[in-house]
Amino acid sequence: MEYIKNKREKQRLKNIRKRKIRKFLTAFFFIIVFFLWGVYFLLQSDLLNLKKVEIRGNNILTVEEITSAGQLSINRNIFQYKLADIEKNIQSHPLIKEVTLQRKLPSSIVIELKERDKYAIIPYMGSYIYIDQDKVVLQVSESYLAEDLILITGVEFQSFNLGDQVDISKEHLLDVAMELVEASKVVGIGEIISEINIEPEDYIKLVTFDGIEVLIGNKTDLAYTVLSLKEVLTNLYTRNLKNVIVDMRYKGQISIRNRENWEENE
Repeated sequence: MEYIKNKREKQRLKNIRKRKIRKFLTAFFFIIVFFLWGVYFLLQSDLLNLKKVEIRGNNILTVEEITSAGQLSINRNIFQYKLADIEKNIQSHPLIKEVTLQRKLPSSIVIELKERDKYAIIPYMGSYIYIDQDKVVLQVSESYLAEDLILITGVEFQSFNLGDQVDISKEHLLDVAMELVEASKVVGIGEIISEINIEPEDYIKLVTFDGIEVLIGNKTDLAYTVLSLKEVLTNLYTRNLKNVIVDMRYKGQISIRNRENWEENE
């Protein structure tokens, strides 16, 4: 009798456990269904529709230009967008260097970006190619729009595309010219330099807005050379001498000659 009693008790406990498990599974199922229904409701409602695009870091491009590049549309559910695709689209714009995105519930997307700055201009077949410090092509214009940027002339192009680095021959000379641009800005004479010509084989010619020509060896210490050039130009402007050629091609030697005398000797 005791055996039968124990067996019935075990069966009763087993049935109780089964009922508890069924109740738990039923409750869990309803929770999942309710959750999925809630998600579906949110995705179909206007609550999560894109209402605002927050853009941070843009100084050149407008909000409209950036949202257009990212193919963003107001009143579309923010979870229907793939952020990686938006980043890729915006990154393809020539003026964008870096971009990150995040969703901001319930109805915003935040775009943080870093723009490329126009650094120099390269004339080419009647057009002007604007490049940044990484030699990426930012813009091609038929007119010279930014007079505060230095012209780099004598560049021989292989090819160029918006958003890509320029493909040129004598690339090392363009690198030297870019170093000269940077050094001139650091020492405070960038605003008076009009042109840097890299066409000569063994030196680079720098021209100021006043017409002073400066010949610089392409293998010299550029930082030291530009510091010396600042002193030379200061002295020339103090003496109101502009129609001159400054020869700094040889280390430790600086010669200044009148342009007419130079051309006669040449």
